[in-house]
Amino acid sequence: MEVIVLGSGAGGGIPQWNCLCPNCVRARIEIKEKKEVFSFRRTQSSIAVRMEGEKWILLNASIDLPTQLALHPELAPPGLEIRSSPFAAIILTDGQIDHASGLLSLREGKEIEVVCSESTWDLISEHYPIVRILSSYVRLKRSSFPIKIGSLLFDAFELPGGPPPYAKREPQPGDVIAVSIEDESGLKVVYCPALPAISTSLEEFIQEAECLFVDGTFWSENELLLWNIKDKKASEMGHIPVGGKTDR
Repeated sequence: MEVIVLGSGAGGGIPQWNCLCPNCVRARIEIKEKKEVFSFRRTQSSIAVRMEGEKWILLNASIDLPTQLALHPELAPPGLEIRSSPFAAIILTDGQIDHASGLLSLREGKEIEVVCSESTWDLISEHYPIVRILSSYVRLKRSSFPIKIGSLLFDAFELPGGPPPYAKREPQPGDVIAVSIEDESGLKVVYCPALPAISTSLEEFIQEAECLFVDGTFWSENELLLWNIKDKKASEMGHIPVGGKTDR
């Protein structure tokens, strides 16, 4: 199985356009001094996976998708026609703007297969109408989990998070998921870019994974409060702080 990390930044990436936190300031200094933008910029979360010789499957479509694809020649069109897609399908873990908006950059294609939960499909159909917009440009097909694409099997684990702020509705099952990717040999990778809580059942879901991509948006619970950015804790934003509850 081949896995490419296209982006590992939170929503906004690093440096975020309006942010003066130490990470963003350092990134700007390094960009200015070394004149290498993409060596120091972390784009928003997304990975691509495939078995050798097969088409890629994209997990989350970041706003940064065009740049991410340009930086990875192995994701170029397969060359069968003057225009063709390197992707067999796009998998969404939720309907967040930074995970779904990149779909709009794929409007020049012929067909897009979107694999997601029913609640995420509702979000991008009714609340953030990406589906309606894209349908004017390209054929859309929606598929559910579990699903086998080429030689890889994809399954979902429902997490307890709610919908994005743009959706004024109560949380529904499947608003946030983790995705497992398993090849025919049994090798397993888990992609979990948003992690609202850890449970025994989640631990069982990731138990046999050879590789785990997990949410690292916040280091501490009160990070936003300490920087006077937002009057919310990490857990209230749907994320577990990777440094625990400490604010040091």
